[in-house]
Amino acid sequence: MSIGNNIKTLRTKYGLSQQDLADIAGVTNKAVSTWESNTKEPRMGAIEKIANHFGIKKSNLIDENGMELIDYVDSSNSSPDVYVRPLYGSIAAGTPIEMLEVEEYIEIPKNIALKYPKSFLLKVNGDSMNKVVPNSAYALITPQEEAKNGDVVAIAINGYDATLKRYYQLQNTTVLEPDSYNTEHVAKTFSGNEGEPSLRIIGKMVWFMSGYDIKY
Repeated sequence: MSIGNNIKTLRTKYGLSQQDLADIAGVTNKAVSTWESNTKEPRMGAIEKIANHFGIKKSNLIDENGMELIDYVDSSNSSPDVYVRPLYGSIAAGTPIEMLEVEEYIEIPKNIALKYPKSFLLKVNGDSMNKVVPNSAYALITPQEEAKNGDVVAIAINGYDATLKRYYQLQNTTVLEPDSYNTEHVAKTFSGNEGEPSLRIIGKMVWFMSGYDIKY
């Protein structure tokens, strides 16, 4: 089996479109099409991004029988059309609070779980992002250390605290901006100067679901 066939097998197993895989690999959907038709082979950087996203080895994509060794998402703890994700703790959509690990697993739809195999859930506390995600909802985070301007990210402040905000990286400044109907929330800027809090992107919010205690 060629690299292109391996990539197509992986993509179809997870129910992804060529554009979905292109987003994961950081390429265009046309590039994915040329891989799968065996017109061109992907660069090693793209192979690494795909492997890291799905938690597999690069050899699974490169070797002739590599795909035969892959165990796909385990759904043994849920119904056939629903998969579970760990809820690690709460995340402040307002004032950053300490993230506390919670021993709980919550069901999410199968297609979302397959599209984001390494994802996890964080509970939103606060209304500073309520134009995007309501208070008490569960935000699905896919781990990544980088983000594009405008992405909604979970970001750790000083290593222990976390907040959910829109992320903007300017020339010498990082801006964490609320997206709220409550005008009391304002953007915060960080220049990275000595003595300022350190920032670390935990991941990008890709989906959310209503929490069980949301009041309507």
